[in-house]
Amino acid sequence: MYQDAAELEQAETIEELWTGVVDCLRRYGIHQVIYITAIGVPAGDTRVLTTFPELYEGARPDDDPFLLHCCDSYDITATGPEFLPAYDYLTEQSRAFIATARAHGFLTGFGIPTRLRGAARYGGFNLGTTLERDAFMAQMWPTAEQFRLFCLLIHRRLEDLAGHGTSPEPALIAPDMPISLQDLSPRETEIIYLLARGMSRKEAARTCGISQHTVAEYAKNAYRKLGVRNRAEVARLIYAGADPS
Repeated sequence: MYQDAAELEQAETIEELWTGVVDCLRRYGIHQVIYITAIGVPAGDTRVLTTFPELYEGARPDDDPFLLHCCDSYDITATGPEFLPAYDYLTEQSRAFIATARAHGFLTGFGIPTRLRGAARYGGFNLGTTLERDAFMAQMWPTAEQFRLFCLLIHRRLEDLAGHGTSPEPALIAPDMPISLQDLSPRETEIIYLLARGMSRKEAARTCGISQHTVAEYAKNAYRKLGVRNRAEVARLIYAGADPS
């Protein structure tokens, strides 16, 4: 999936990128795709890319339960009507909204935040499958982290193409992933990519919408896991496949 993201990053328009993203995700078992972002609380200036706009015919995108309940942390949420019994805190309005997705083949899915509430623009991806709950948990949930990194990379490119990216740097590109990077969290991977490409910690913080201190913590953890000492060794590991020792 990392190589797919690298190829999709070459798209020059949102339409081209979105078509490629949908085609790619369907090869990995995702039937319906929603990318939704908004500003403020309550949500406003909501923007949606989706494979089934019919979902929003009877409800405002501003009231999407993903925006209301899934963007306070980077935790991946199991979404879709098959998981409704687990979320008894949802309002009747939210439950009705989620239930309508079943008619469009969205039974289970991943809710993946790519920018948290409090940022200028927050939101992320809701990726739906036609699988029932048990099958989804057995077949798809173990791959959640792969989908998360893919979504983070695509989100950055969508921001660039929409003209509201937070950095003038080129979009993040995912090279072939060395096996040694598979132990990193998606956020750690994202940070070391940015640093390896020459960004300062301040620039990486601005790009990701987090503090410089948080960037430093992610970088320190990543360096420790990889057994490297600095960004030069990380860059060599990522782009040349060299052994850090």
